[in-house]
Amino acid sequence: MNITTRRLSIALLLVGLVLLLPACSGQEPPATEPEPAPVPEAPAPAPAPRETEAPEAGEWEAADPSPSVLSPEELNRMGVLRTIYFDYDKSEIRADQRPTLQANAQWLRENQGTTILIEGNCDERGTREYNMALGNRRATATMEYLVSLGVEANRVEVISYGEERPVAQGENEAAWARNRRADFKVVASSDTP
Repeated sequence: MNITTRRLSIALLLVGLVLLLPACSGQEPPATEPEPAPVPEAPAPAPAPRETEAPEAGEWEAADPSPSVLSPEELNRMGVLRTIYFDYDKSEIRADQRPTLQANAQWLRENQGTTILIEGNCDERGTREYNMALGNRRATATMEYLVSLGVEANRVEVISYGEERPVAQGENEAAWARNRRADFKVVASSDTP
C-alpha cells in the first residue's frame, strides 16, 4: 500500500469514528436542518375541447365583436368564425359541424357589411389535382350551407388550397383529420375603419 492510499484510509477511518462517537456516548447526534416540505404540484390544466366540437353558446357570445370596431385581421385573429372539419374523401357537411356553421351564419347575418373567404383544405393523401378539386367541393358545400341559413351568396368567396396548407404535420389519422377542413377568413367589412 502506498503512502497516499494509507493516508486516505486513515482519514476515512477518523471521519467514521467522529460520526460514531456521539452514538456510543449516548449523546444526541448533532441537529440537522429539516428537509423542506414538498411543494404540492399545481393541478393539471383542463384539457382543451376537441377542435371538432361545437363551442357552447356562451363562447360565441363572448367572441361576438362588431366589425365596425375591429379590422378584418383582428376579427380573424380572434377567431370569430370557426373552422369546420370533414370526413376522409368527403365534402358533405358532417352533422357534428352544423352547430359551428349555424353560429358562423348567425354572426354573418348580424354583421351584414362583412364578406368572407372560405378556404377548402385536404390532407396529404391523393394527388395534388384531386385534392385541389376536393378542397373546392368542401369550400363550395360550406358556402351553400351558409346560404341556406340566410347568408347572401355575394358575401362569400371560395378558394381551394388542397393539401398545400396543413395545420398538423404527421402521417396519421389525428393529423389528417385536422387538415380536412374549411377555414373562414373575414376579408372585408364596409363598417371597418
